[in-house]
Amino acid sequence: MKKLFLLCLFVVIALPGLALDTIDEYIREYPNQEQVKMMNAWLENNEKGTFHFSGLVGPSDGTVITPQATVDYGYCWFSISDGPTVVNTPKYDRFFSVSIFDMKHNVPAVVVNPDKAILIKRPGQKAPDGEFNVVELETDQGLVFTRMVVVNNMDEVRNLSKSIVMEGGRGDMNRNVQRFSPETEKKAHTVIDAVIAGLNADDAFGKVSGDVSFLNLAAGVKLGQLGTPSETVRYGIILTDDSGAALNGKDIYTVTVPAGLVEEGGYYSVTLYGTDNKLLIPNDKKIYDRTSFSSEANDDGTYTLTLSPSGEGQNGIPTGKDFYGILRAYVPAPGAIMKVKVEKK
Repeated sequence: MKKLFLLCLFVVIALPGLALDTIDEYIREYPNQEQVKMMNAWLENNEKGTFHFSGLVGPSDGTVITPQATVDYGYCWFSISDGPTVVNTPKYDRFFSVSIFDMKHNVPAVVVNPDKAILIKRPGQKAPDGEFNVVELETDQGLVFTRMVVVNNMDEVRNLSKSIVMEGGRGDMNRNVQRFSPETEKKAHTVIDAVIAGLNADDAFGKVSGDVSFLNLAAGVKLGQLGTPSETVRYGIILTDDSGAALNGKDIYTVTVPAGLVEEGGYYSVTLYGTDNKLLIPNDKKIYDRTSFSSEANDDGTYTLTLSPSGEGQNGIPTGKDFYGILRAYVPAPGAIMKVKVEKK
């Protein structure tokens, strides 16, 4: 009997890709699955430890679900299995953030308008000499994800992005993903979808494992991968009008964004996505969002947006298909209310 037990133990250890086939285990593993999927897709066309910049994202760009339209994204998947890495960054007079993700979708740091280089290391790794923003990861592999807001200045942003460079980060990129039966996956996603319906987005993402519940984390990742903790970015999900009806592409809606969402140096955005694919909605105007930089405020500091098939109206955004929206507040004001008023005309 003892020999049989040891043999069974050996099999479990020797086959780490096989998991306990339970809904609970799948939901815990889901963020890692999605991170590995995104990493491997990126590595098909890019080199580890090097940055790739998106330019302005359009409806056909599926690199990441629920992207913002007026942001230049920088992606650099890396590994510090062989030692720490350093990220050098430029100065920018508008919003610029550097988010560090591990493979569990923890976000140990979001550095806004960094004033010195960022050192990424594992616990116990020796740091080089120098002044750094120091970030420790729970996994060897990870992502440096930059956001630089674009305000009709793409040439300036593209020139600055040349200074965003990683030194190192070229270790082992292999990352295990656990496997589950189709039946378990289907049941688990039913649970995740139910959590999404009642999710407070402020509770979806954390810095280290255990900061948020595994249910909320899985729901946050499914709703919008690469979301960040609430002290840097706060989110409001716009799913229905004020009567509780789902948003559709035929009706006209008036949205009121509350005043006082962000502190100095921050900005707000409302971006719309198709419910079918979670990507930007194609339209002739090529307008997919409104932000502090592209909308005119009311006298009381609120913003009125018009969501309609044509995109006409005050601070208009075209729809034309079933959709939902995400309100984002970067550098959020303490106690900001992340809820908009949505009225159907």
